[in-house]
Amino acid sequence: QARSLGSKVAIPLAMWRCLWSARSTLEAEKEGKLVPAAAGASPAFPSAVPATAGAAADGSAAGDAGPARPGSNGAAEAAVTPSAGAGRGAQYISRSALGPPQSLMDDGLPEWAFELDAGKWKAYPLQESLELDRYWQVFQRRRSSEGSWPQLASVRLMKREGVVDFVEMTCQVGGGRPRKLQRNIHDPGWLSNTFFFQAFKDALKRAGVSVESSAEEMFVFQFNQDFRGMRDDGRQLVRGGQRYELPIGWKRFAVNVKGQYDDGNNDWLREDETGWAVAYHGTSGDSLPGILCSGFHVGDRQKFEKDTGAGIYCTQWIDVAQHYSKPQRLEGHWVQIVLQLRVKPSAIRPVTDAKATDFERKYWVVNDPSEIRAYGVLIREFSLAEYIPPEVMVFGRDHPTVCQILEDLQKEAAAQ
Repeated sequence: QARSLGSKVAIPLAMWRCLWSARSTLEAEKEGKLVPAAAGASPAFPSAVPATAGAAADGSAAGDAGPARPGSNGAAEAAVTPSAGAGRGAQYISRSALGPPQSLMDDGLPEWAFELDAGKWKAYPLQESLELDRYWQVFQRRRSSEGSWPQLASVRLMKREGVVDFVEMTCQVGGGRPRKLQRNIHDPGWLSNTFFFQAFKDALKRAGVSVESSAEEMFVFQFNQDFRGMRDDGRQLVRGGQRYELPIGWKRFAVNVKGQYDDGNNDWLREDETGWAVAYHGTSGDSLPGILCSGFHVGDRQKFEKDTGAGIYCTQWIDVAQHYSKPQRLEGHWVQIVLQLRVKPSAIRPVTDAKATDFERKYWVVNDPSEIRAYGVLIREFSLAEYIPPEVMVFGRDHPTVCQILEDLQKEAAAQ
């Protein structure tokens, strides 16, 4: 059962867990939906933990999107040999000359890529692009001055040491050939980190919570993943022995959960059979703060309790979860919000009731709230007129109650 806070609290920088021990009694949702659940779950926003660039099993599940993530290969053996075109006496840019990295809240962030094959470019992970850009900025400043200037940088890229030549715009690793580089500025469009965090703070404010922590302490933006331009290539991914359906059409904002569970053990985020399964949970924007900050809470009067036991409802199918997320208006855009979860494989209780519809048989129930964890927030633009509530999928459009729901929804959409 999702809960929302009724008292105003200032969130400290490092003690999210302590905050929620003093929360007021919260109203329960009793709508018979895919409700969040269970008491005692750990918060998703405890103390801030610095993200490690390139870590695969970290709090953001950086590589948890299969083909959506910029690659983790392409560079070979480590070396610091200047490229052939660097010329004799080419100098390296010192780390002491570097300025601070660009803020992840900026709308235009650099995106560096190398030429994997002729005409085929592969982007570096955002954290590495930001680091590479710090050297680039020094090179740009100094090349405008008279005399010679450093043009090389020794930078760790794709978990290997490489030499970047900013004059030739190449990167060389080991004895391999120098590969061409290109620098672009990524335009996130309207759904930027700034937009997302402001919308998140507004939702917390409506729940009676003020935010003092920075965005970077609560989310790991360098591990965001944008699936909006992706197409299904037919590959089947697996997490924790269960099929993992990519959230194609959505943008994922990574929650800072690294080191916050199991005494800092992040094995539950692994991207193979040993990690936890991936699931989704549709929710309203107003429920989001309570879920992320105090975890899930088991609701009462659950339809399949005799079959699965009481617990938290989720699904491995994003297209099922989205029916439980009614679009809401955020800063001029109609959006849906779905939580991306990790679920302990042994805790999954599929709905098998003979009376359940095909739609309902796609539910999972997790009895213990400690065995389900939110680690990503998914958002997509979706109009109210396009939205189909879950009652349609369960009871059909001809059911009297559903007819009334659709009529009310039509009126609401027309009034917008």
